[in-house]
Amino acid sequence: MWRRKPIVAGSFYPGKAKELDRDIDLYMKQAGEKKLTRDIVCLFSPHAGYIYSGQVAAHSYREILGMKLDVVVVLAPSHRGRFDGASVIPEGIYGTPLGDVPVDGVIGAKLMESAGFGFIREAHEYEHSLEVQVPFLQKVLDGFAIVPVVLGTTDLDVCRTVAQGITAALAGEGRKWMMVVSTDLSHYHPYAEAKTLDHAFAESLKSFNEQEVKRVLASGKAEACGEGPVLAGLIAGKALGGNAVEVLKYANSGDSAGDKDKVVGYLAAAIVK
Repeated sequence: MWRRKPIVAGSFYPGKAKELDRDIDLYMKQAGEKKLTRDIVCLFSPHAGYIYSGQVAAHSYREILGMKLDVVVVLAPSHRGRFDGASVIPEGIYGTPLGDVPVDGVIGAKLMESAGFGFIREAHEYEHSLEVQVPFLQKVLDGFAIVPVVLGTTDLDVCRTVAQGITAALAGEGRKWMMVVSTDLSHYHPYAEAKTLDHAFAESLKSFNEQEVKRVLASGKAEACGEGPVLAGLIAGKALGGNAVEVLKYANSGDSAGDKDKVVGYLAAAIVK
């Protein structure tokens, strides 16, 4: 059984539990009260260092604070290499400074038998985009397991195959589940230009149409480093009963801890039904 150790603790977020706990509490307090009144199928959350994107991520995670969820499927992009499909940790432990989270072996086994899935240890071992979601989940939920999925592609047909595997695994699941999609938006543009690009992405996301999202990203009118997870999450979200996307918060690094010359965009959103 593999215990996936935290690799960006102390850089992307505090490496000590007390400081990490304090910082997430502050972000959650700044995010304020819950906004959504409809059931949530999937959350979208950024994955930069917490001083940059933590305040935006909190706008997603506040929506599930205190909920009873048994399993969370986290979809994240690969920053260290491309591969054709998705890698899922089929079982084990996912560690952070806040403690260990069990990896759900039931859904993991189902995905391992699905087209488009396998287990590539290297895809998870040094990937920050999934890891940074876990401490937030630990702060808002109790007694849950995760299914860590890293996508190595943005090909729409492959993302559709991955989404079909997730849909099949969750459709008959009697436990309470949810998905999380990890993505940042535009990278290293001036502040005003970034806002234009990121607005175009948000509008395409609200269309709730994966082909429109793909079109906008392919045209260069928007950017998202989590394109594969976004596409797969939208497709699976629709198949699992979602019928709309609600945007909860937008900001970029120029609003948080960076200058405005070269910024990175962040979005909090949810698929609801």
